[in-house]
Amino acid sequence: MLKKEKFASYIAVGVTAFAVIAAGLLFYFCLLRIDRIRDFFAALAFILRPVIYGLVLAFLMLPLQRGFNRFFCKITQGKSGGRWTNFASILLSLITLLLIIYLFLAMLLPQIYVSVVGLVKSMPGYISSAQVWLAGFLKENPEVQAILLPVYESAANSLQEWLQGDLLPRLESVESTLDLLESVFWPGVTGVASVMLDVLYWVKDVLIAVIISVYLLFRKDTFAAQSKKITFSLLPKSKAQLLVAETRNAYRILSGFIIGKIIDSAIIGVICFVGCSLFRFPYPALVATVVGVTNVVPFFGPFIGAIPSFFLILLVNPMQALYFAVFILVLQQFDGNILGPKILGDSTGLDAFWVLFSILLFGGLFGFTGMVLGVPVFAIFYSIANRLVRAGLHRRGLPLETDSYRGGELTGTE
Repeated sequence: MLKKEKFASYIAVGVTAFAVIAAGLLFYFCLLRIDRIRDFFAALAFILRPVIYGLVLAFLMLPLQRGFNRFFCKITQGKSGGRWTNFASILLSLITLLLIIYLFLAMLLPQIYVSVVGLVKSMPGYISSAQVWLAGFLKENPEVQAILLPVYESAANSLQEWLQGDLLPRLESVESTLDLLESVFWPGVTGVASVMLDVLYWVKDVLIAVIISVYLLFRKDTFAAQSKKITFSLLPKSKAQLLVAETRNAYRILSGFIIGKIIDSAIIGVICFVGCSLFRFPYPALVATVVGVTNVVPFFGPFIGAIPSFFLILLVNPMQALYFAVFILVLQQFDGNILGPKILGDSTGLDAFWVLFSILLFGGLFGFTGMVLGVPVFAIFYSIANRLVRAGLHRRGLPLETDSYRGGELTGTE
């Protein structure tokens, strides 16, 4: 019996060593083939585009579906059939979301098109005005003026030639605009037919995504139950319950932040459009779109949207640019101190330092998407780490409050 236990311990050590070595070799192999692995996941993501779109669409529709479902249960006093009520709420949420997107694009795209065309046509006058202002500003410094003005004139002439000779003619008709979009978004294809083919593929993916989103919402309770079933089959009951609780908490953080941020940014965009129209700032639709879209990015969003908008207005009227800067400052203070906390609440539970850290980290790794999703994703990891730390302190009988660990000695212990 003792001999068998001795060999069992050797076998356990051997299996552990083998697993460690195999994991190390696998990690080394992944580092050597990192480009191929990245290409594989990129190809996989391309194939699964409809599924990814469907997941995103279902995620955005879920709050609407739950709201409609509660409404149906309220008016029927809970007597309505579950399947038909669920289907009706999903259908209404899909119609509502598509209607919102359609109205948004129908109101915004024509305004943006008119603003862009007007900006391109007015650019020569803005360049001349800026040149006159620069010459007057550098009048008392002829040496600097002699260096900067030729550089400015050369850059301005090149920009004007590109705007008037290339960009503007391609915006004056539908066919030329399609050619421009083709060169920007589909540089690898040739001809309008190829662009239309890619558009058809995209429409196909969107239609499949809609079907997938409806199926996911209709079967979400079953999928959730199956996931819990698998979890409880693989883990001890206490650990499985902890994992389920953390998953629910992660969804609460992610959905609360993303949905809230979209609503917050939409309201800020509308307020910005109304304010720019009232104060007669140039290109109100274009400016409001830039400010509203970039406001989705926490912390840096207001600066990302306000700076190019400021310089755009500066080309038209420097005094209006100054007024616009004051308007944006007031608007962002309203968003940061009143509207944002009212909509988002404390959905992430992160301090300002960790918000900045997560934006810089995930933004550097994944670009604009990382800047948007970095805060809620980091908040999920932060919440898990905080729960583990509190559990460890509780097992050791140590205080949970951070203030107890300030200074040289641990306070609040027996």
